[in-house]
Amino acid sequence: MSTALLKRIVDSYMQKVSGLKEHCERCLRTERWGGSVVLMVVDAAFTSIGLNYFTAVVPKVEEFRKGFIETGRIKNLKELANADIDELRWV
Repeated sequence: MSTALLKRIVDSYMQKVSGLKEHCERCLRTERWGGSVVLMVVDAAFTSIGLNYFTAVVPKVEEFRKGFIETGRIKNLKELANADIDELRWV
């Protein structure tokens, strides 16, 4: 598949979802979750499994923030990657 064709396909979908481009640009500028890349990754992980954003993802990311970020237990992506999966599962 050519790059031009792929771009046309993506652009056609982007026109159907108003606000998505702005949302993506805000994410890329780290304007979500107070600029915390760790929280953005946690947000993306929950979102990717199909949870409702406002009733499940946002509350769980907040729970993660309180339990791991605010306590200093996880400060960066390396610490997130190395965290004990069983400890993370409580969220």
